[in-house]
Amino acid sequence: MAFNKFDPKIPTSNNGDKNSFAYFTVRERWPQIILSAKEDVEATIKSDSLDAAEKKAGRDIASKLSTIARAIQFDDSLSPLLDDHPDVSGYNEELKFLQEPTWLTAPWLFSECYLYRLIHTFFTTSGSQFWQGYDVFRVSKNNSFANSEKATLELLAWYLSILPTLGDKAKSEDEATHKALLEEVIDISLWGNATDLSLLTSFSIEDLQSRQGKDARGAAKKNIVVDDTEKVWRLLWGLRSRATANKIDIVLDNAGFELLTDLVFAAYLLQAGFAKKITLHGKRMGWFVSDVGIQDVEDLLVALEKGSAFGSGIAQQDQENLQRVGKLWRNLFNAGQLELQVDPFWTTQHPFGRMPEVAPQLYAHLSASDLVVFKGDLNYRKLTSDGMWPRTASFREALGRLGEVNGKEGIRVLALRTCKADVCVGLEASLAERLDKEQKGIWTRNGKYAVISYWNGKE
Repeated sequence: MAFNKFDPKIPTSNNGDKNSFAYFTVRERWPQIILSAKEDVEATIKSDSLDAAEKKAGRDIASKLSTIARAIQFDDSLSPLLDDHPDVSGYNEELKFLQEPTWLTAPWLFSECYLYRLIHTFFTTSGSQFWQGYDVFRVSKNNSFANSEKATLELLAWYLSILPTLGDKAKSEDEATHKALLEEVIDISLWGNATDLSLLTSFSIEDLQSRQGKDARGAAKKNIVVDDTEKVWRLLWGLRSRATANKIDIVLDNAGFELLTDLVFAAYLLQAGFAKKITLHGKRMGWFVSDVGIQDVEDLLVALEKGSAFGSGIAQQDQENLQRVGKLWRNLFNAGQLELQVDPFWTTQHPFGRMPEVAPQLYAHLSASDLVVFKGDLNYRKLTSDGMWPRTASFREALGRLGEVNGKEGIRVLALRTCKADVCVGLEASLAERLDKEQKGIWTRNGKYAVISYWNGKE
């Protein structure tokens, strides 16, 4: 295949490796995710608003979801996708190249993307207009945010408290003030990624809340195993003094509370003068349970604007804070300073090193950006080709083609990721040795450790 000729020559995580997180994911997490999706469809079928044809189409979708679960259980081969969307040919071409892999032995990154793309085909080929636009994960995403009340109210109160500083001319030019604020918003966005619905299949509300908020971030600071914040600061402070209209892109991960933290990050970058425009990148379909789509952004903005995110039981000041932030952010979107794009590339199976070949227009857009922030675990896996890299491998090496220095055509990459898979690079040898000795097979998977990894592909 032409598009994989630049893939790093490194073994990748595989579903058949008993020592991998992939092995557990396929056998334990995926069946629970599929069951939850089936239950969501069945609950929707019971709605009085659906007609007989729509209910029948829903039952067919539920049946197909059960079929996937059985196929995984019995280690069936992955079959070609049956859909007429342009991205399907890429999946089927790679499936042929892999010579009919089975669910329990396939490469993890490919098969996990294939799973969610397959689920989406059940809806797009249902023949029902209602189901074709249905996000089977939307309810769980909204419910997760509803359980993030304490952290959300705390964060928005803090965000509103810094706005006067950004509007004060003297303070707005103070380097130390901005550096401290930037470090804080990066940490906020980073640890917002600690909650991922595809991983929290057995977590309680208390478990979820314990990973959010200022206290949780403070306790976790010592667990940032790669921290390139200083490099990011030097870049952004330099950009701020330029006369040109700086552009930053953020490739989003999870909806709900993490999306909220990412919007705080984006709004700060705009309001502090680091960027004139920020493009957010989401998914065009339900993806990895909790990934951000167009409707998720709208759901969040509406919940904030109405002050209805957490019902009527919150304090009046908190409700006013929600509404004020919702209005501020809506205005940023309306003014074109914030925008959301959903390129089809983000829901393909491709590692990001293939982007110049398979998505050249998207690559050109990102290379024209002053900084591209990649949020979360899946984006990190795709940046590093989900490779079984040594912990001490450099981030540049693991980026493969994106790690090449290409001047104006290169991409400045910032990965903000809490670790929830096996791959993790850029560590000092002594730290890697200690962590693997003390918590081998645990620390890269439990979301309690994180990386802030930066590579400048323009120099």
